[in-house]
Amino acid sequence: MKSKQEIKVGIYARLSRDDERNGESLSIENQKLILEKYVVEQGWNLIDTYIDDGYSGTNFERPGVQRLLEDAKCGKINTIIVKDLSRFGRNYIQVGQYTDYIFPMYDIRFIALNDNVDTANSKNAGMDMMPIMNVFNEWHSANTSKKIRAVIEANAKAGKYRTTYAPYGYVKGTDEKKLPIVDEPAASNVRRIFEMRASGISPKHIAQKFNDENILIPSDYRTEKFGITAYHYSHHLWTCSVVKQILRNPTYLGHLVQMRTTNISYKNKKQIKRPDDEKITIYNTHEAIISQELWDKVREVEASVSQGKVCGNQVVHPLSGLMYCEDCGNKMYIGWNNTRHSRKGPRIYRRSNYNCGNFKVYGTRVCTSHYIQMKEIEEIVLRDIKAKAKLVIENEEQVRNEFIRNQEKSYNEQIASDNKRLKTNSQRLIEIDKLIRTTYEDKVLNKIPEDICISLLNNYQKEKDELQKEISAINNRLQDMKQKSKDVEEFIKRVKKYVESPTLTREMTMELIEFVTIDKFPQDKKAPRT
Repeated sequence: MKSKQEIKVGIYARLSRDDERNGESLSIENQKLILEKYVVEQGWNLIDTYIDDGYSGTNFERPGVQRLLEDAKCGKINTIIVKDLSRFGRNYIQVGQYTDYIFPMYDIRFIALNDNVDTANSKNAGMDMMPIMNVFNEWHSANTSKKIRAVIEANAKAGKYRTTYAPYGYVKGTDEKKLPIVDEPAASNVRRIFEMRASGISPKHIAQKFNDENILIPSDYRTEKFGITAYHYSHHLWTCSVVKQILRNPTYLGHLVQMRTTNISYKNKKQIKRPDDEKITIYNTHEAIISQELWDKVREVEASVSQGKVCGNQVVHPLSGLMYCEDCGNKMYIGWNNTRHSRKGPRIYRRSNYNCGNFKVYGTRVCTSHYIQMKEIEEIVLRDIKAKAKLVIENEEQVRNEFIRNQEKSYNEQIASDNKRLKTNSQRLIEIDKLIRTTYEDKVLNKIPEDICISLLNNYQKEKDELQKEISAINNRLQDMKQKSKDVEEFIKRVKKYVESPTLTREMTMELIEFVTIDKFPQDKKAPRT
């Protein structure tokens, strides 16, 4: 047994945000006072004090407890004292691992005063109760976490804005719900980001543009305007991820979408995204920075087949990423011819064209020659857009009727088939519900054996699930077809803007074109068909 002079004590105190509700009795100062008094009464040597203020006890990645354990392992201290077991931790597996295995391995004595736990005296009642107390401490943490989540969810459903600070372009209001208020000039930068993305500019190049113009990043802007300091390291430059985060935030539409992330558990604080059906959305709670139309246009660009490639002069060509080979389906890439030889010597010039990516890399073993000059295809596409725009202006109703007529031809038969199948499935679902009810009644009246009842019910339920899945798919398909009938109005609205456009622009192609396919280069060397 060690003498009093040989006992080197480290006292540990912890206070979490949840514990603060319990008042002064759990405060850091109160814990230190009790522990220091006990050490003095015992005549032991107090080597150091270890504190974790504002940390949960469910994990041991706390700076204070890590320093305590390191000092204990290297022999700086040989006795650890805490006010109670819950101060050391609320994870019963890890607490038990330290008290039962690690501390005895390093000859470390562990004392929890209020719980009468002392590993040097294995016969006391506190040691017998320690496993139960550890389980109770973890249960308390789990229960507290559940209550806090319930309060957070209730506040979100009530429309209370619960973030630390509002997203870039807003500030938190001073009203009861702390709803976002538009903050200029940050809001104008947000609008500009959406407009640039809608025109086909990638997030990477939006970030580059903002960096070139020395526009402050969101964290630096908050620091400069509101004095809110960012605690993470930053290069103070706009990045692709920051731009994407802004582009995907529905707060800019004037809606509150909360509970978007959650922790894996009360023990594991890693954040994960919630499914859409678990998020809480309240519409039209504050002033919007962007319109629904602009938001939808950005979503179209995000879903587009085109990513667009920036050429040497930092320009994205109008049809970049939209050109496809008709035969192999591969994208067509921009190629450049720089020189042309003649009798008078080489003549320098630049001629650009689109060529099949497969043919360019693998030759005729994979595909045949599909190419067209950039200038030529842009002129063809522009003429087609202007012709359609002119036709819309001259006879809008005719264009609308023709569009709808063409659509009806393609999916009228599908609609009729789907509606028939929908009716059949719905009737069968009613029949299955009756059969399930009858089967239960027969079982209760002992008309059929239990094993046959279970088999029938399983089969009925399986058929019911399959029918419901098919009905859901049919309804989604019918909804998509209804949406397509509205596409003509959007197309007419967009194409009217470009009737007088002198050149083909990236914004124009992103609004009006899904993709362009090029046939193989014909034998007579005329331009390929588009």
